[in-house]
Amino acid sequence: MATVNTYSKIDITSNALLLIGENTISSFTEDTTGALIASNLYEQTYEDLLTKHPWRFASGKSSLSRLTATPLDTWDYAFQLPSNFLLAQHVDTGNTDYEIYQDKVYSNQSTLVLDYVFKPDESELPAYFIKLMEYTFASLFAIPVTDSATKAEYFQSLAKDQLTKSKTIDSQATPPVEFQHSPMTEIRA
Repeated sequence: MATVNTYSKIDITSNALLLIGENTISSFTEDTTGALIASNLYEQTYEDLLTKHPWRFASGKSSLSRLTATPLDTWDYAFQLPSNFLLAQHVDTGNTDYEIYQDKVYSNQSTLVLDYVFKPDESELPAYFIKLMEYTFASLFAIPVTDSATKAEYFQSLAKDQLTKSKTIDSQATPPVEFQHSPMTEIRA
């Protein structure tokens, strides 16, 4: 059973500030450089990290709602993307193509199932991803808050290593893909 953490946006950014030797914050509206930088960079950076890998904890599957309005051209049907949608991983369309424009998916298929990346609440994040966020924010905060390029480079390196570790840990949430036999591989035997 997964444990629920108690981390919030403020906790994550405060930990990043602590890592670079600064004071923590209690809100993004404080009159400090750390709070100003955190409030401006948090959402975009969080979403960017979520779209760097098909994270299992941020992956959803949805049968899309078909819209009643007929698309303007090319496609027979339009479907509404989920409200928490960030990035498509796979659209099950049978054998037809699809296109995504704005908040809709267009296809000639009458039903669609979407695998996608969504933005979970911070309390649902695993520890390895929280650590990735803390290192990433520390690397982003280092120069504007402490004027230290050395700290920025150090935490960029930690974030890069943590991204690799996090991807490895996260990939263990699904079974490995079985080796498929094919004439090309059987000829080597």
